[in-house]
Amino acid sequence: MTYVIIGVTALLCIFFFAGYNNEKHARSEYAEKLKNEYGHAVKKLSLDELKAVKGYRSVHDTSFSIDDTTWNDLDMWLIYKQINFCQSSAGDEYLYYLLCDPVIKDRDHKDMENTIEALEDEDTRIKLQLILHDIGRTGQYSIYYFLDALDKLDGYSLISDYVLDILYIPAIVLCFFHGLLGTAAILAVMTANIISYFRKKSMIEPYFICFDYVFRILDSCEGFVKTDCDAIRTDIETLKECCNGFKRFKRFSSLAVKDLGSSPLGVLLGYIRMLTHVDLIKFKSMLEQVKNGKEKIDTMITVIGRIDTYISIGHFRHMHECCIPDLSGGYDELRVIGGYHPLISKPVANDILTKGCVLLTGSNASGKSTFLKMVAVNSLLAQSIHTVCAKEYRAPYFRLYSSLSLKDNIMSGESYYMVEIRSVKRILDAADENTPVLGFIDEVLRGTNTTERIAASTAILRNLSRKKVWVFAATHDLELTELLSNEYDNYHFEESFTDNDISFPYHLLPGKAMERNAIKLLELFGYDRDITRDAHRSVEVFEEKGYWEK
Repeated sequence: MTYVIIGVTALLCIFFFAGYNNEKHARSEYAEKLKNEYGHAVKKLSLDELKAVKGYRSVHDTSFSIDDTTWNDLDMWLIYKQINFCQSSAGDEYLYYLLCDPVIKDRDHKDMENTIEALEDEDTRIKLQLILHDIGRTGQYSIYYFLDALDKLDGYSLISDYVLDILYIPAIVLCFFHGLLGTAAILAVMTANIISYFRKKSMIEPYFICFDYVFRILDSCEGFVKTDCDAIRTDIETLKECCNGFKRFKRFSSLAVKDLGSSPLGVLLGYIRMLTHVDLIKFKSMLEQVKNGKEKIDTMITVIGRIDTYISIGHFRHMHECCIPDLSGGYDELRVIGGYHPLISKPVANDILTKGCVLLTGSNASGKSTFLKMVAVNSLLAQSIHTVCAKEYRAPYFRLYSSLSLKDNIMSGESYYMVEIRSVKRILDAADENTPVLGFIDEVLRGTNTTERIAASTAILRNLSRKKVWVFAATHDLELTELLSNEYDNYHFEESFTDNDISFPYHLLPGKAMERNAIKLLELFGYDRDITRDAHRSVEVFEEKGYWEK
């Protein structure tokens, strides 16, 4: 018997030692991966993970939020993925919250900048990222989904679990008096335990995800303390204070939430859980502590999410040539020097300085829409992650709205024009509040006829200007440049024709566009000369007589 015990002990030591070495090697490899990807990699998030990132924001109110139309117009999911270098669900959700809910009033960003700068130190960053990686993710659901649903378990009872465990005692006693009958009794109790276990475990299994994540957060606190990073000293103290309220939660919680996989110890623990319901019993006490500690859990997620997000902001700044924005409610101008769009691989930078509204004209594909999105995206990044893809950015705080990439709503049966007027109307309605509105409109009312489009567009854009909305609008209707010359600064983009080819320099120029290229493009793409000749003739007659000739 002694040799058996020694042999089993030796095998367990070998398994533990091998497991430790494998884990150490895996962490070393992942640390190297983090070093190589910092400032380069773009995260690939699944649809399930994208759904989960909305959890933190759903329970935190803010004074202003970007609406879905603006978020989709600006391709913010793609920009979110580019910024996101987070290692935990807390980071994913906090970054999404920042981008959706930009600051719209004066705020001191000194602490934020000091922390981001400190976390750019490679050794410190890697230590923190490995801790954040250990915390990991919750899968397709946010932890807030489970926290909100905990009240559904108010009727959760342990009576049957205790009864089934107690039945082991008479079954074992029976073995001393009648071995065969006692063995049968033990097997019967074990079978009843297993059947009951899977029935109850299936009901509460999703909540183990929540408890496991809380356990990992609590387990990470010791790691954060060991980093000894002055930049997050206050955050570390906050985590330690919150953790003190969960000492009972952590005690023996590995029996309930620790997943050891297919290792020998993991298999053994799995059998123990099935036969004794030890995890279900521990779950009950954990349930009460989590319900009573929701605020502390939220605080810990906020702190961890902020650290993870600040590392991601540093990652984004290393990917691009960025500047720190100069924001103040007192400025009366929007100034962008060398601004570019972060999603374009080889962007052309542009400058803009305005104290009010801007009207953009230019030919098709010349760069108008991209310029609108460039200014809009950088304004949002300035007020959310305090980072701008430009050499210089100075502006007041804005509430941001756009009406750029609209389309028919098949599900509701609304035409393009109906969708468009609803979209523009929300910008008009937003203009009545205190913080200035920055609005972006591409091709105002393009969904209706020319005469009414010009008349209505002029009235709408003039009204927005009078309401002190800072409007950036793009149009093909050159008539608007004259009708709105007193309210809007005119800028344009040009194209260049050379040897039956066309090129676009994408440089913003002052004044209105003087050339049209629609018919010229038909010629370059090989349309029949009769078509292009008739089109040119019709334009000449219209410009001379003021009406279209039959």
